[in-house]
Amino acid sequence: MTDMVMRVKLIDSIFALAVIAIPFDAIAGLKSFGELGNESSFYLFALAMGLYGINAAGASVAGELDERPGGTLVWRTGAAIVIVIAISALWNAAEISAATFHGRDGLAKLVTSATVVIYGLALALLTRAVVLGRWYAYLILPICVSAALCVGFGMLEALDRAGMSLPLYQTVNSLLHAGSDHTVQSWDGTLNLRLIEGWDKRLRTVSFEPPSFGNFAGLAWPWLFAAIFITRGIRKALHIFLLLAFTALIVGSQARTGWLLLATNVAAFGLLKFLFLPPDGRVSKSATSIGALLLFAVVAVIIFYAASFDEVIREAVVGTSVSDLSRLAYQVTSIRMFSEYPILGVGLGQFAFKAMSYMPDWGFLSSEVKASLRFNDAPWPNTYSLYARLAAELGLIGLFGWISIWIALIVSVRAAGLIYANLGRNVPVVAYPIIMNCADVIVTGLTTDTFRTPMIWITLGAGAAFSARVGQLAGGALRPSTRPIPSQTYLTSSRS
Repeated sequence: MTDMVMRVKLIDSIFALAVIAIPFDAIAGLKSFGELGNESSFYLFALAMGLYGINAAGASVAGELDERPGGTLVWRTGAAIVIVIAISALWNAAEISAATFHGRDGLAKLVTSATVVIYGLALALLTRAVVLGRWYAYLILPICVSAALCVGFGMLEALDRAGMSLPLYQTVNSLLHAGSDHTVQSWDGTLNLRLIEGWDKRLRTVSFEPPSFGNFAGLAWPWLFAAIFITRGIRKALHIFLLLAFTALIVGSQARTGWLLLATNVAAFGLLKFLFLPPDGRVSKSATSIGALLLFAVVAVIIFYAASFDEVIREAVVGTSVSDLSRLAYQVTSIRMFSEYPILGVGLGQFAFKAMSYMPDWGFLSSEVKASLRFNDAPWPNTYSLYARLAAELGLIGLFGWISIWIALIVSVRAAGLIYANLGRNVPVVAYPIIMNCADVIVTGLTTDTFRTPMIWITLGAGAAFSARVGQLAGGALRPSTRPIPSQTYLTSSRS
């Protein structure tokens, strides 16, 4: 029992360190781990998962049930995801088994892509086991430490951009980006002029590239915001300062993903606090009609974009941005692929194997597209949008299934917050960043196409744990604590 308790404490500490390491995703990692290899947090999370598995196995042998809430929701969500992946793979088994591209075969890519998803689900299970009731110590504070490191390094990077580079910056930068900064492109032997000549003036801080930082920053921001309401005195002042500095970094980084998620967070919090999840739990009667109006506005924007899509393509083709042209070309490729495989897609991880066949002619005007399709060691073709990837690889079932997961989690956490308020207390602060993160996951699918982002799965685990714990309270299995612990700290009521 003593060994198990010690392992639990070690797991908690390793988890916190892994959260701090999340934005450090460009280290010189082990290539055998594929797309996870350069993520420093992966090695720490994997270690924590291994120790957690040992504890779980020991408890199972001893006949002890895992009573920590949230596991059922994560297991059911994971089972649904795995079933969809499996059905799609079986439906396309013949094509997957015969697929080859750049020295890789379709079956191996299916396995590695599915492994990333399973890793994410394991991270969700680990999260719900670690953070519940200890939100500040093991999730919020580590995210704040990580944000502070980004701010500090971002200042050094900004000085370098201004021509005032410090020797310390060059040394640390070479270590943090050893897995991404190569002066010679391995696939064609030419110089990496983007790196050598410094074409990209955006800030990436400790991350692989500016969009990677923007993605982390947008998902981290709600927790920095929540920290202000959970702390007091000097610590509260420090959190306010950090939030302001981190917000300034997001704005100054020029990473569009960061801007998009920051706007999403501000809008989501405003809608929650004043309309859909007031701190006192008294929801306005107008919430339903306003919600319907917002949904109508979203649908209208989608229809407008679809109607003007040909014009968007024309502007990208005649424009000067290679990045925009590449992004649009691969997304059109995804749409073409989806139109032929609308229900179950071509199979998880199979986009690149069919990209050449569905690429529009104007897509080859992009040097990035030509390199990724021609050279073995070039960056692997990607869709630049998770929704485009889901549509192409898992069809309508995968696309709507993924969106449904996050909408359902938003509904569940909101309902749990209102239930808690009905028990005589206000809505806990942590409900807000969880829902804001769910909104971020939905929005970031427009600009990124990966499942490996740790904060996606941490959000799933945190939301499952919070909802299940409140369910226990409502069912009488537990009683609300009278102590002001972080999970029961509140925002000031929006009404007098």
